Amino acid sequence: MNLLPKYDGTIHPDEWLRQIKTQCMIHINNNHYYSNLENMTLEVAKSLVDPSINVNNVRSNDQLLTTLKNNVLFKIFLKSSKQKLRDLSYKFNTCGDEAESTLEFLVKFKKLCDNAEIINIDDQKFYLIHTLDIIYQYKFSEKIININTFDELLTSFQDFIIDQKCSIRSSSIVIIKHVATGKYLSSNNCPNGRYGYVVTLSNNQSDPSCQWQIIGQSLNDEIHYGNKIRLKSPATNQYLSSTNGCKSPATNHHLVYSYGSIFNWIVQFGNSVDYNGMWKLNDKFSLLCEIGSAKSLLRAHDFHFNIGNKNFQEVVCHNERFGGNDEWCIEFFEKGFPFSSEV
Repeated sequence: MNLLPKYDGTIHPDEWLRQIKTQCMIHINNNHYYSNLENMTLEVAKSLVDPSINVNNVRSNDQLLTTLKNNVLFKIFLKSSKQKLRDLSYKFNTCGDEAESTLEFLVKFKKLCDNAEIINIDDQKFYLIHTLDIIYQYKFSEKIININTFDELLTSFQDFIIDQKCSIRSSSIVIIKHVATGKYLSSNNCPNGRYGYVVTLSNNQSDPSCQWQIIGQSLNDEIHYGNKIRLKSPATNQYLSSTNGCKSPATNHHLVYSYGSIFNWIVQFGNSVDYNGMWKLNDKFSLLCEIGSAKSLLRAHDFHFNIGNKNFQEVVCHNERFGGNDEWCIEFFEKGFPFSSEV
């Protein structure tokens, strides 16, 4: 037989006996000394029990389990397993890869629940909720109120973590795609007179001018629809801005440009002003700016203009009816750190 574990109180008796029985199943056909699997399992198991535990009078596997569970070592094992559950924490890093996958974590959590004999769903919820950082505990507890089985609980945790990892946060570096044209919002390094730098669309997603840093109210906060944000270009160190005091060169809408002064945008889910869910990867959204009492939407379309010998596709703001040219999405993002301490 393969090397079998001795029982010394560091493993749950049920799991330990299952391992013994599995090995006996493999070898019983080649062993004519034992009449059946149960007898073979019992004799092998008894020989592996720590000598401090008296199993001389044990006559069945069930009796063996009862004896082991009545021993003080098992009581200590249960308390130790519960303490490990209390100490267990899921630390997902919103700024990089995880040291431990969600699957590995849930396997560990399930094993500790088995070891501690935590079978009540409310107790299982309690322990799993408290593996999260406190800023996520309430949100996850709301998500699992109607969960009734352990399998559903584990699945809900996985879904919750995926949602968190897909959420856009303050300090994220993003690529913003214009849905209708498939091109990317770009802060070109071409000067635009007294209005900073040209904002246009680019075909090249990998162009650094297509990167934007999202700046919310505080570092690493989730961005929700309805929140105000700033969009800063690392390439030009300027903010996405608009003005109703100057017309766009091709269509006479409000000019959009990048500039050194801070400028706020409101993130909307499509054209909804009421939805306040998390802003997530691949969502279709619109960007609304407020200049005084005037509100206008960020739009791109198939109109072009020239500055010198350079041709640009126009990006504007408008106060007309919402349309397909006003939809954008985050196609890619990485969780980074702010380029400045401004909030």
